[in-house]
Amino acid sequence: MLHNTHAHTPRAAWGGRPLAAAAAPLLIARLAAGGGDPWADAVIVYTAGEGANPSYLDADTTVGPPERMTGEGVFPGVVSPFNPPFGVDEIVSIGRGGTLVVRFDEPVTDDASNPFGVDLLIFSNAAFIDAAYPSGIVSGVFSANGGVVELSPDGVDWWLVPGVPADGLFPTLGYLDAGPYDAEPGRVTSDFTRPVDPTLTAADLDGLDHTQVVEHYAGSGGGAGIDLAAVGLATVQFVRITNPTDAESDIQIDALADVSPTTIAGDVTGDGVVDFVDLVTLLAAWGRCPAPPETCAADLDGSGVVNFTDLLLVLANWTG
Repeated sequence: MLHNTHAHTPRAAWGGRPLAAAAAPLLIARLAAGGGDPWADAVIVYTAGEGANPSYLDADTTVGPPERMTGEGVFPGVVSPFNPPFGVDEIVSIGRGGTLVVRFDEPVTDDASNPFGVDLLIFSNAAFIDAAYPSGIVSGVFSANGGVVELSPDGVDWWLVPGVPADGLFPTLGYLDAGPYDAEPGRVTSDFTRPVDPTLTAADLDGLDHTQVVEHYAGSGGGAGIDLAAVGLATVQFVRITNPTDAESDIQIDALADVSPTTIAGDVTGDGVVDFVDLVTLLAAWGRCPAPPETCAADLDGSGVVNFTDLLLVLANWTG
């Protein structure tokens, strides 16, 4: 079932403690190294299945990054754990017996330096039920409809991922400084290549407000996390998501991402060292950050301003 909670009343921007917005430097580092982007690159197979929503049959929506804004032109709002993507150009529906197979151009590897050991993320249309709309109070999970995940290094032989549904925890978070239903984008983006702590459960989050959920996400943009080690694979390039024939509903998928390794605080460029290049990059960006969608990698503390706090992070973590 498609979850379609529209944004109605803009909420006050999040004012919690600073979090480092690491997504931009990590992506820049990947591209600079010639490693490509971290998103799924192509749809290999899509079978809609029985009961798929006829408005959501474009599987190519799963190629590229997850959504940060949804409902543009209708009910615009940030993508948050309470307001998932619902546009026809944002998610694909997989009905009973349906299948989606996507390919990564660059292999996803089992990397022990990834946060929590998680290597792959799947973003869906799942959302938290708001017990006190529009306050954003978690009261269970809506539209977490399951889905079987399998992985393959070659697209021929497949390994089942146990215990991780494709459409479930953790709902997507687009911005760290926006309210649950804000109509305008935030200034501080979440990291779509960083997983939420997989030891967290729905029960741990139940009753929390939006600000507390953001704090538990710790900079992550959400997604269902998969550790390749649990499957016994060193690398994969293909992901298959299947909705069982006896499923109660269709499932909706937004995107997939290759997790980035943990980075060093103060590493503005994301190259694994904190040195003169980071210092010069930070000084060149000194002052207030530009408005979205432009990024602000030198704003290490997520305050919206590149200042002495960010400079101290570089100096305190200097590796030379």
